[in-house]
Amino acid sequence: MRSKTLVIPLLALLFLAGAYWLLSQRASPPEHRVEEQRLFPRLATQLNDIERIRVEHGGNLYDVVKTAEHWQLPDKGGYPVLFERIKPLLLDITLLEIVEAKTDKAENYARLGVQAPSKKSDNTRLSLYAGAPAPVASLIVGGVRTGLMAGARDGIYIRLSGERRAWLVAGHLDVPQQPVDWVDRRIIHLKPKRVHRLTITHPDGDTLVIEKPYQGAPDYTVRNAPEGLVAKHHAQINPLARGLAALKMDDMLVRADAGLPQAEAVTAVFETWDGLRITAYTVEWNNAMFVWFDVAGAARDAPDQPPEDAQLDNDLHDRLEGWLFRIPRARGATLRARLTELMEPAP
Repeated sequence: MRSKTLVIPLLALLFLAGAYWLLSQRASPPEHRVEEQRLFPRLATQLNDIERIRVEHGGNLYDVVKTAEHWQLPDKGGYPVLFERIKPLLLDITLLEIVEAKTDKAENYARLGVQAPSKKSDNTRLSLYAGAPAPVASLIVGGVRTGLMAGARDGIYIRLSGERRAWLVAGHLDVPQQPVDWVDRRIIHLKPKRVHRLTITHPDGDTLVIEKPYQGAPDYTVRNAPEGLVAKHHAQINPLARGLAALKMDDMLVRADAGLPQAEAVTAVFETWDGLRITAYTVEWNNAMFVWFDVAGAARDAPDQPPEDAQLDNDLHDRLEGWLFRIPRARGATLRARLTELMEPAP
């Protein structure tokens, strides 16, 4: 009996010792555990030194580079990049945490999207440089399983460049793929209510002039209607004044380097009630629609003009000068309306 009574306390002591060991392991500092799980554990200390991001996607390779003034796209004439695209991406890469190891067999890469990027794949390689020829971090971003992980984090399949092993990591990555994804895609925003007169002239001489008789008038009228013809319904005329409202680009080029046929340009001159004169030149070129701008005059102070509109006016010339923008065809068509399209025989 005595031996049996001794066994029970011994078992209890062993159980308590095991429980204490487990609790002590769980009580280790969470920062230490996270740091060990980070995909790039030293990257957090190198973020301020990152000066180049190389992107490989869809068969294209380009860089995003930091200069003394701003981040820019050197292959696009130094077009400025939004820092709001740079900072979150670098932080998100730093915070990626390893969940589990995946395949190390090349024949299985495509299933996870971690094969080498090519014209036929939709994945992306990101490489971060901090001055040295070798990147401080380089990874192929593959498939994403949205909200797979705790904390609404995504599960992302990745493979480090030069390594065979693929990984499932937890985190979030909003990866810009094309150069235009890094920039402010809005070229210009001219509110229709500011437009007093619009004159569209084609190379063959066809000219359309619409204007409002007074500020605040509900509709535009055609000012140069030919004899015997009248303008169609206002619903077909008024939208032309929105030609420069929230106009966005699909791509940008240095105008001087483009070699486009400028003599074929259609001009659309927007004159505002407050003194601006913005000319949009559009050309159909290489099966796409392109536009460039000339800005003249200066908007007079208006008590009802929002501060952001005033800032846009002040920056217009500097932001648009020297650039050529590819825009959606439908938006280009608004800037290329013809007089004959808006007229019909008088009743």
